[in-house]
Amino acid sequence: MSRFVQHPFVVFGVVIFFGIMALVVFRLSTGAKADTKKARLITVGIVSPLRQNLDIRLAYTADITPNQVVNIFSRVDGYIAKLHVDKGDFVRANQLLVEIDHTDYQHAVNQAKANLSAAKAKVSQQDAVVRNAKLTFDRMQTLIKDQFVSQQDLDNAQVNFDAARAAQESLQAQVNQMEVALAQAETNLAYSFIRAPFPGYIAERNLDTGAYVSSATASTSTMSRGIMSLHDINTVRVLIEVVERDISLVKVGQKTELRAEAYPDQVFEGTVTRIVQALNRATRTMTVEIDLPNRDRRLKGGMFARVEVMVGTHPQVLQIPIDAVSRLEETQYVYVVQEGKARRIDVEIGARSANRVEVIKGLTGDEHVIVSGKDLVHDGTPVQILSLPQS
Repeated sequence: MSRFVQHPFVVFGVVIFFGIMALVVFRLSTGAKADTKKARLITVGIVSPLRQNLDIRLAYTADITPNQVVNIFSRVDGYIAKLHVDKGDFVRANQLLVEIDHTDYQHAVNQAKANLSAAKAKVSQQDAVVRNAKLTFDRMQTLIKDQFVSQQDLDNAQVNFDAARAAQESLQAQVNQMEVALAQAETNLAYSFIRAPFPGYIAERNLDTGAYVSSATASTSTMSRGIMSLHDINTVRVLIEVVERDISLVKVGQKTELRAEAYPDQVFEGTVTRIVQALNRATRTMTVEIDLPNRDRRLKGGMFARVEVMVGTHPQVLQIPIDAVSRLEETQYVYVVQEGKARRIDVEIGARSANRVEVIKGLTGDEHVIVSGKDLVHDGTPVQILSLPQS
């Protein structure tokens, strides 16, 4: 007893130590009781694999282009006298678009007609000379038999007849030249009336009435915009670039589906119409052209589109949502629910279409595949399930 009295601080320290130990034991005991409570289950969304046909599609992005685009130029020189259409107008084939001042061209036609009439008159006069020379020559042939004329007279008649015919041919050649000149003048006059080569919409108008145009512009500058631009969009085209590994899959006649941002809820159907049988050396891709009927003219040139080419079908294959598949390095796997727990199964996947993917190995089709919440579980995690609708 005397020892404890002599060392009161030691006694006080021992009491504090046992008190702390008691508090720690109490805390641990209450924490263990809390852990014994039932853990909250993770809810996961599941679907059952489907077995049905899977369309194999190749997806691309591209721009929509008109079926035909032409910049309208003038084939004759002159000032624009009148514009009959403007931007946004729909025109029919052969409809008058632009008039070039044709006063000079009309004068040229009238002059050519007058020249032709004069040349024909000269031919008619020469026809009379030829007939007269022919009669004289025939008469000389008859008279020489009875020696009423000399051989010299007959020869002179022959020369006169031949000369008359030569002059006739020369004048007829001049008539032909005049006819060609008249045809050219009439053509130039016709060219001063510019008409639509095909039906379509006026997409651009670059010049106004009174502007001077030249035929040299169209023949020397392929980059010039012309008087106006005409687009045919009754049919539209899409050019896609197919990578080298997919070239063997794409063929003329295959069906395609196109979605435009302007019409997100509508699918436009088209057909592969042309395949460029050569690869671009820079990109190692091959150009494929797709035509789409556009009678309502909803699709416009320059629109951005997403295109899917249907290159085949895998019949009655097992399919799951692509979102159910996870990847770790070279391994692909899914989680399924078995006896209330998540189980990891390695799978081998094949073709993909939209948001579904073909399962080649790993599943039988009777499993409940986790789609929603797969990142919250691991192999053996207890879960409760929520069935998701099949997309």
